[in-house]
Amino acid sequence: MISATSAISVRASCTCLLLIALGVAAPTLARAVEPVRADQVSSITRAVFADGQLWLLSDAGELSTIRPDDHERTTQAFASPVLDLCVSARQPQVIIDGKDGAWEIHRREAQDWPLVTSIVKQGESLLAVACNAGKTHVLTSGRLIELGSGTSPHSVSLAGELPRGIVTAIHDEGTSVLVSINGGEWGGGLRRIDMTTGAVVTVEQEDDSGICSGPLNPSCDPVNGIAAVPWNAHCVAVAVGLVHMLMEGRVVEVCGSKIRTLYAKPFTQPFWASLGKRKPPPETVAFFGIAESGGTLWAVGTDGLYRIEAGGKATMLPLPAFTTIDGIDVSFDNPQLVFVMTSANQRHSLSGSVPMMVPRQ
Repeated sequence: MISATSAISVRASCTCLLLIALGVAAPTLARAVEPVRADQVSSITRAVFADGQLWLLSDAGELSTIRPDDHERTTQAFASPVLDLCVSARQPQVIIDGKDGAWEIHRREAQDWPLVTSIVKQGESLLAVACNAGKTHVLTSGRLIELGSGTSPHSVSLAGELPRGIVTAIHDEGTSVLVSINGGEWGGGLRRIDMTTGAVVTVEQEDDSGICSGPLNPSCDPVNGIAAVPWNAHCVAVAVGLVHMLMEGRVVEVCGSKIRTLYAKPFTQPFWASLGKRKPPPETVAFFGIAESGGTLWAVGTDGLYRIEAGGKATMLPLPAFTTIDGIDVSFDNPQLVFVMTSANQRHSLSGSVPMMVPRQ
């Protein structure tokens, strides 16, 4: 019989050996543009819905759009690859490498992309850009920069390091921001950055039952998104999910320093049925997206869409049917949410394609 702790330990050990054999390196902490390759089109790193259409950013820095009533994907032209994407003032906003060692932020107006502002680089790497309630947060390897409408930029140097991986979300808390990181097999977790001091604090909750125990363990838990919870303005929910030989995940509620598992669901892969009476290792559904939309908390897992309530009660709906448009699997069937399959997660785990969830603006 394999215990939960043993199964996780076996997974971690076997995976590390496999990755070394395959020559796969641990993830870096930078929003690096990947080279264009044959399967690059489906490696979507960011997706937003604005101005009546879906905006998709690939890991090669290509920005494209799909309209719900169309079956074509239109590529948007820029002078250099797009590094990140968010929605500001109900319009898509991008950041690119500009001239003279600066990043440029552009926001769409009609059919044009006028310059909003430039940020001079200070020998740092760009990690992510996020739009939060009238603000734009630019996170680099050395600074957190806040840009507000009509106000001077506020910049603070990071007093601490962030783990390796993809910055999946930045959530504004007022005097601080939450940063979620997907490091695949290497975890990632959740960090809180103070906007005054730049202090970087790990938001975590472990226990002594094993090396990957607890609802939010930075060494083992990739965090794939952050959303405000409708029932408490002081809390957020985060999506934890990893598919890497075995599957694990949960939805975690974070209220300041209080952390608890809001929802988790046991899962058994069909593969184990072929092994007869051998007991399969414990697994849970992995969650790759979370959003508040229409006063409801939604989470998307590998097996379906979940509507989650305050007490942790969840109602599961099947994922909608997907249509392949120019190499990208997408669904506009849900009136509140758009779904996109992405293979970008394969850079940090053996997950294959997983669903992304995009709230309609």
